Amino acid sequence: MRLAPPGYRFLFVVTALFTVGAVALAVTYRNRWQAASAEVALRNEMNPFAISMNKTRDKEYAFVVENYGYKYRGTSGNLIDDAVIVFGAWEKHILFFLEDYTAAAGVRDTAFVDVGANTGQYTLFMAPRAKAVHAIEPFPPVLKTLHANLALNDFKNVTVHEVGLGDKPGSIPFFEPADANHGGGTFREEGHDGKGQKRSADLPVVTGDSILASAGPIGTMKIDIEGFEEAALKGLRQTLEMNRPLVVVEVSTPPAGTIASLEQLKGLFPADYEFFVLVENEKQFVTGRYEVKEFPPLADAFFKEGGQRNLIAVPTEKADKMPRSRAK
Repeated sequence: MRLAPPGYRFLFVVTALFTVGAVALAVTYRNRWQAASAEVALRNEMNPFAISMNKTRDKEYAFVVENYGYKYRGTSGNLIDDAVIVFGAWEKHILFFLEDYTAAAGVRDTAFVDVGANTGQYTLFMAPRAKAVHAIEPFPPVLKTLHANLALNDFKNVTVHEVGLGDKPGSIPFFEPADANHGGGTFREEGHDGKGQKRSADLPVVTGDSILASAGPIGTMKIDIEGFEEAALKGLRQTLEMNRPLVVVEVSTPPAGTIASLEQLKGLFPADYEFFVLVENEKQFVTGRYEVKEFPPLADAFFKEGGQRNLIAVPTEKADKMPRSRAK
């Protein structure tokens, strides 16, 4: 017996029920999305960076922790110190990259140069992992903390140079960092957002070549000086040519910095250097995992959009020994 085809009324009812179900499902997932967004917003309010920038604590406090082979004294309310107390270190993924490269490239018996040492995170981390450390920092308030942190540790291989690096010696205006980020001081008036910063005082600047000539072999270097890296690299030319270290450099594009293209960046290094970028993600501060990618394919977009990125310059003869990731 043939069944009669469904009538229009039946099809209408089925369609209506399907529509109601779809709407209900959409509403349910919309509510879940809104709840998840609210939770993310709450967590963002409570993460150490937001706490530092917004000053949401009732008071700030001093602390001392021991992580990764060194002791560190800090005070809450400072961006770097809040990261240390919560995550164990500031820019942990870059520290781990330097540790891995030092071992893989066989340069543990060389010096590490920390340009823009600030309160000492990189200096303290690398002191047990390098033959010598040269910490270069000009700003008196953070120098005080740097020396206090060195006094907590029994490192005999750290030399502090209380100067900034540039392309010629002199004394030039320094613009102090915001309260929440002691690493934001710079010899350039334009800050991270291109806006003017408060002038502090004139501080001494020298060339890196002049103070590192007798430093011995240098295998690794980190430069983080908020837009003044072009001048510092020009004054480090002989050091780079003689030692050919791997350099992790935070590059700031104009107006906060002066490096505006990959070709300009390449010109600041000797021949046969290759350039990579440390991929940024929100979990790396917690896990310490890192990923390294070739920079040239990404360079045009970076210099067009502007900002700051942690780049890696490695001599070609060491590039195959450079680690590209840390999975755990």
